[in-house]
Amino acid sequence: MGTDKAFIEVDGKWLIANPLRALAGASQRLIVGGTDPRLGRAATSADARHVADRWPGEGPLGAVATALSLARHPVAVILPCDLPTISAEEVAVLVQAVFEAPPSTAPAAAVFTDQRRHYLPLAIDTAATALAERLFESGSRSVASLLDEAAVVDVPALPSAVADIDSPEDL
Repeated sequence: MGTDKAFIEVDGKWLIANPLRALAGASQRLIVGGTDPRLGRAATSADARHVADRWPGEGPLGAVATALSLARHPVAVILPCDLPTISAEEVAVLVQAVFEAPPSTAPAAAVFTDQRRHYLPLAIDTAATALAERLFESGSRSVASLLDEAAVVDVPALPSAVADIDSPEDL
C-alpha cells in the first residue's frame, strides 16, 4: 500500500479503529508492534496499550507470540489492523468456539469462509504461547504454522469477517 495501513482513513476514521472497536468489551487490549507515535495515541483513545513487538519486522508470528506472552486471560483474540468490518459479535463467536472446543493443549478458532481457513482473525488459548515462541525460534514466521500445530475449530462466517484492505482497490 505504500503507507502504514493502520492510519488509512475509512469513513473518516483510521483503519485501526474498527478492530479496536470490535474488542471494546475486552478487559485487555493491546496494539503490538510499530513505531509510529500515532499508535500510542490510537491505543490511549481506545483504552488500549501499545507494546513493542519482541521481534519487529520479522513477520506476524512474532507479533502473535508477543501478544500471547502478554495476555492476562485464557483466550486471546488476534486481529490485524486492516479489517474495516469485523464486529464484536464475530469476535465473540470465535472466543466462544475456543471455550467449547474439545480439550487440547492449544485450542484455537479461525474463520472459515469461501472454502478456506483464514488465519486472522484468530481466537486462541494463551497456553499456545510456548508453541508460538518455539515455532518462531525455529524459523517460522507465519500464523499458518501456528494453526498447523494447534487444534483449530473452523468457524463459518460471513466474508465481512475477513474482508481486509490489501490494496488501494480494496478501499
